[in-house]
Amino acid sequence: MSLGFVLGKASRDHQIELVKEIAELKKKDPRGTFFYLVPNHIKFASEVKTLQMLRTLEQPTKQLFAATNVQVFSFTRLAWFFLKNTAFYQIPRLSQAGLNMIVQNILQLHQDELTIFKSEQTQIGFVSQLVKQLVELRNGCVASDDLTAMITSLEGQSESRADLQAKIHDLQIIYRAFEQETVGKYNESADLLDEMSRYLAKQNLEHSYFFIAGFSQLTAEEQRLVETLIQYAHHVRIALTLDKPYPAQLPERHNLFFRSGKMYFELYQRARKIKVPILVDKYANEIRLHNKSLLALEDYWLETTKMTPLKPQSLPDEEGVQILQATNRFVEVREIATRIRQLTATGYHYRDFLVMTRHLDLYQNIIQPVFDQFDIPLFIDLQKRMTEHPLVELLNALFAVKKRYYRYDDLMRLLKTELLLPQVDGKLVKIEEFRECLDLTENLVLKYGFEGKKWLQKEDWIYYRFTDADTGILTDEEQAKTVKVNLVRHFVKEQLAPFFKQLDAATNGLEAATLLTNFLVAQGVPQRLLSWREAALEKGDIEAAARPEQTWDTFCQLLDEYVLTLGKFKFDSGNFLELLQSGFEGASYSQVPSTLDQVIVSESGMVQMNDRKIAFMIGSTDSVMPDNITQKSLLSDDDRRKIEPFLQEDQYLTETAEHQMSAEVYLNYLAFMSGSERLYLSYPASSDGQVGIKPSRYLEHIQRHFGLEVKLITTEPSLADKPVKIINDFVGNKRTTLTQLLNISRQANMRKVVLPTSWQHLYQLLRKDSQLKPLVDKLLGSLVYKNIPEKLRPEIIEQLYGETINTSVSKMEEFYANQYAYFLKYGLHLQERAVFELSAANTGEFFHLALDSLMKAIAKTGKTIAETSQVELNQLLHGILVQIKALPQFQILSSSNRMEYLSRQLLTTVRQIGWSIHQQAQRTGMRPLKTEVLFGHVGARDGLRPLTFALPHGKKVNVRGKIDRIDYMQTTDKNYLGIVDYKSSAHIFDFGDAYYGLALQMLTYLNAVMKNLDLLATGAPHATIQPAGALYMHLYNPKIKFKEAAKQPLEEALLKKNKYDGLLVADPVMLEELDHQLNEKGNGESSVYPFRRNKDGSFKARKHQLVTYEELLLLLEHNEDLIRQAAAKIFAGENALNPALWPNGRSALQYSPFKSIFQFDALLPENNYHRLEPLSPLEILATLKKQKGAKANDEPN
Repeated sequence: MSLGFVLGKASRDHQIELVKEIAELKKKDPRGTFFYLVPNHIKFASEVKTLQMLRTLEQPTKQLFAATNVQVFSFTRLAWFFLKNTAFYQIPRLSQAGLNMIVQNILQLHQDELTIFKSEQTQIGFVSQLVKQLVELRNGCVASDDLTAMITSLEGQSESRADLQAKIHDLQIIYRAFEQETVGKYNESADLLDEMSRYLAKQNLEHSYFFIAGFSQLTAEEQRLVETLIQYAHHVRIALTLDKPYPAQLPERHNLFFRSGKMYFELYQRARKIKVPILVDKYANEIRLHNKSLLALEDYWLETTKMTPLKPQSLPDEEGVQILQATNRFVEVREIATRIRQLTATGYHYRDFLVMTRHLDLYQNIIQPVFDQFDIPLFIDLQKRMTEHPLVELLNALFAVKKRYYRYDDLMRLLKTELLLPQVDGKLVKIEEFRECLDLTENLVLKYGFEGKKWLQKEDWIYYRFTDADTGILTDEEQAKTVKVNLVRHFVKEQLAPFFKQLDAATNGLEAATLLTNFLVAQGVPQRLLSWREAALEKGDIEAAARPEQTWDTFCQLLDEYVLTLGKFKFDSGNFLELLQSGFEGASYSQVPSTLDQVIVSESGMVQMNDRKIAFMIGSTDSVMPDNITQKSLLSDDDRRKIEPFLQEDQYLTETAEHQMSAEVYLNYLAFMSGSERLYLSYPASSDGQVGIKPSRYLEHIQRHFGLEVKLITTEPSLADKPVKIINDFVGNKRTTLTQLLNISRQANMRKVVLPTSWQHLYQLLRKDSQLKPLVDKLLGSLVYKNIPEKLRPEIIEQLYGETINTSVSKMEEFYANQYAYFLKYGLHLQERAVFELSAANTGEFFHLALDSLMKAIAKTGKTIAETSQVELNQLLHGILVQIKALPQFQILSSSNRMEYLSRQLLTTVRQIGWSIHQQAQRTGMRPLKTEVLFGHVGARDGLRPLTFALPHGKKVNVRGKIDRIDYMQTTDKNYLGIVDYKSSAHIFDFGDAYYGLALQMLTYLNAVMKNLDLLATGAPHATIQPAGALYMHLYNPKIKFKEAAKQPLEEALLKKNKYDGLLVADPVMLEELDHQLNEKGNGESSVYPFRRNKDGSFKARKHQLVTYEELLLLLEHNEDLIRQAAAKIFAGENALNPALWPNGRSALQYSPFKSIFQFDALLPENNYHRLEPLSPLEILATLKKQKGAKANDEPN
């Protein structure tokens, strides 16, 4: 029995002293067994290093070396070594999740006894926080009886202590029940250490030697174990980073070595108390650091803690300690990777580097991809949680599907894990086929809103789409898609639904856990995970290969713990899922470095191996160095201070946040000394939009004391950079150097200067790599790239459009709005994914179908709409609307309460429009002749011919469309035909848009009517038929203001709100007959049409809505020219990115779904808007008249 220490500053090599002693004792005691104890996360590296040192000392010439009597363990692994064959070790051990389950049940059973915790238990994370507090008490050797004593001591004290008493009261109730449920039934890590202390006290440890390193403080259970080893083992030697011994008294709290000094003092005093011989302290005299600047930094750091004034000094070696400032975290990590690449080129190995930061989560999405880009192998020494594994997502989504009854989001989350696959003929569907089926299913679900009972219906879903000429016939392609969609639906219906039904019938937790396990196994989930592991192994990704098996094992362990703790209780699916989630949140993947030669990335607050040569401390900002520590446990810092006087000598709790913060100087000191040759301290000036980030005050103190230059790391190189800077800052591996070459070449190109010589040399070196050369040429070629679409080649034009363009007005308007958008939408047929929503197109289709059906229904009665009574009209509308709402394309109107409300709004609007059309018919001589008239549609019955225009080289264009309504009026000498177009928003006839080709619809439709007079069956001679005009009708349910209603009858106000707008021919005979009531009044504004009658009998309209017949012909002729010109340009391959820009600032890009494809940038010289000059109607008509005259002069006589 003996206790000894190895002391020394962080710059000294403590491990070599321990290993030397092990080598000496091995010679003296051949029967000896030697245990080297270290923190768990450095166990593997410590074992490798210890064996290497022993080989150097004992057998330096041999390549192979073994030391069977030397074991490198953590405390928990030491427990396994001694207890693995004992009955105690066979007792089930609970994870954090298992403990959560027990505590959750305790809270429910003792709910009526609790006070302040009674309402807290429903808060997210409370159970987990409570378990951590209980474990802290257990680790600190504080029992529930101790809490009972504290309650008695706190009675009758101040109000602040009364609050603590209430908290301890609840803790005592829960803790006592927790002890009753766990002691002797389940094991925790604290139980293992406690049992090992008892076990070792009974063993013969005469030839057992223990060496402990890497600790500066111990938990109560760890300390009790160490005290047992001191008492019963032959020899215990503890290495501490400590400047001197503290045998008689504790160091001052502000002392840099307070933690390690306190550990020395407590163990020393314990050894004296039990009368164990204390050996003379050894000192680690071998200096581990090989750089004088690092030693100077250590001396400075030690002196600063003494609060004495220090004179500034310079470092012996400028490279020993360097400070870097990067523009952001990405640039910071890129700089570190660049330096690692450069240093490995000089002889360093990747294992010589250590990258640290206080909190790795700030860099977790940066380090891995950047290091991968630089081809740097790395091991991130941070436990990765399992919460994002597909198996965990599957479980979460599975129970969400059950709870929320087959919602879209939940089902897609579940199926996209790709762990559940349908079967066909007893075989699992191939993953590529399943993905295609799922994509089709998702498209259909999004388009039609299939949720809930739709997944379980008997009838198969049908994959179809509705078009303007929907005939209800499924194509072969749609039939095939229907089969694929229903493969997924049947899987959900036939596999999930029965499982959920069985789960509902489960009487207790055991039955439910069994059902879940059997379901996953039956669905082949373990086999899928196994296949993932094999695929990862084939790629050589050992880390990824281990994750599927570890996650499944964790799931099985969680189920085992659930059955052990709650299996006999009533099953609660919500509680069950919460416990699983909690378990996975606390579970991490076990990690072992896949190779010995890799960069280690870790957190600076963790103990590190001291065998690295170069250390990088990134993210050294004032917010984390020193760290801002807050107490997150149930017992606050104030609570802990009040409890401390009641604790026994061998009892204690975790340090307060204040004490933890005081240790920051020590933790950073250890981090500074991690590398033996160089230390780089870096920080970002900005991060995630946060600018003005300040460096750590530690950094500032070091920088000022040594007069260090802060090196600024820029985002990209500059043309003014010197060759040395180029090499030092921007040359990494070939791929990353190419990135920087691209950046500097872009600058040279923009400034029109020659690329600097150094970069030209790098360019030549990169092009010599035959594999990289194509990429070099491609990327550098992008510098001369212009965002200009290529003109289509004749063979492409032929494939896309053929000899004849069959088009619609909207397509031509798209061409004039943006030629490139036309190519994408109608040449390549790109389209947005359809989603389940009530769009303007849906409501428009609803209105059109309702009004068309109404007109046809009235025609069947043999009456005109004017002759139909309002009662008859309402009856017809009611039947029509019921039929329309039942159509598949309008099932969205019945999908939710909100949609039912919107449906009622639509029905009210249709009734209002029906009333308005009926009222209009009472006042005008115009009568609907036909509705929903197709022209140019192949196969359409009773349709009109297309507008066909011949083009050069034998090409032609056919224009098709659908006219909402054709009105007809007969007078004594003339007959008139006009068109009405229904719009869900207010429209006027815009002369500018018509002139520029952006509003072709009304004139084209009117032209189609006038060129198909023989098919309209008016009965009138064609020569007597004149165009009346082209009008819009706004389909909406207007709101009448009180002032408007006060001036006129309500019906009159409503009628004016629904009046027509658009273009009319200024024919007095026709205008006289358009509004009979206006004739009766003699003058005034029409309530039906967009004109007014003056007192002198003349007619007038706002915004030039009345045009002469000759002006209308000019507009129609120009409209035809626009169609010919657009078609000719399409056939010529014109494909310009020229979005229209209206005078009011509105552009064709505003609502375009293709903006990400356009990449239009008005700042680029090649990207220009097609600016539309503002022109008045009179200017446009004058221009058209002038153009017509010029054209007539150009024609041969």
